[in-house]
Amino acid sequence: MKTPSILRLFKRNGIRLLAVGTLLSSVTTVATAEDVPRVASLSKAETSRATAAKQNKYTFIMFWKDQDDATKSMWSTLQQNLADKTDSTSFVAVNTNDPKEKKLIDEYGVSRAPMPLTLAVAPNGAITGSFVKQINADYIQQSFVSPTKSRCMLNLQSRKMVLLCVNPANTAGIPKGVQDFKAVPCYQNVVEVVTVSQSEQGERDFLKELEVPESQNPTIVFMAPPGVMIGQFNGNVTSQQLIAELKKAGKSCGVDGCKHCK
Repeated sequence: MKTPSILRLFKRNGIRLLAVGTLLSSVTTVATAEDVPRVASLSKAETSRATAAKQNKYTFIMFWKDQDDATKSMWSTLQQNLADKTDSTSFVAVNTNDPKEKKLIDEYGVSRAPMPLTLAVAPNGAITGSFVKQINADYIQQSFVSPTKSRCMLNLQSRKMVLLCVNPANTAGIPKGVQDFKAVPCYQNVVEVVTVSQSEQGERDFLKELEVPESQNPTIVFMAPPGVMIGQFNGNVTSQQLIAELKKAGKSCGVDGCKHCK
């Protein structure tokens, strides 16, 4: 069993998973494509985010309070680096003193955060980057992540555990041990099963970051909020083994479902 650091993974994207609980009041309310019909009732920034999600684009939201040098520099950097990426991104500035944007500000819990602050939001609503005071081209580029990585991030930010099933090329399915774990009543609503194939080119960097070996057998990566790597297992892992490892994590895991089932 290998246990690479999931914290290291998310730090590379500018956001410490340990801080998600204080930075975000809730990411489960993030607007997605399904929310777009409500666009008339949304603020300017919410509309920008919802439209971008419908078009499968990222949204960079810059929160600011004062038009100081740091704010001007961050906004200029965003404009310079995203102006030619309109096919994949949108960006918007939000004054935290604007009452029309209060809902969005409260959603991300940024009213007392250091300013300026830019959040990179993937199309599915995951926060893939958080940048305080300054931002640069490299930080922006690192905010673009693979679909599977953004899905894992969203679930962890939503206070759910993740069982990532990495299947060999040309195979699919979910190992029995994972299915049995998901079926346990006290876990089923707090764990998300995500599948990915080793053959997916766009996911190779993510799997490398997780230190998933290339293999002819499935690999299970078990993650939990706020940033706990429970473990990495082969496809023969049983639900009892997963529960035992989860119990070892104890209070380190950030959801009630991490408690051992009675």
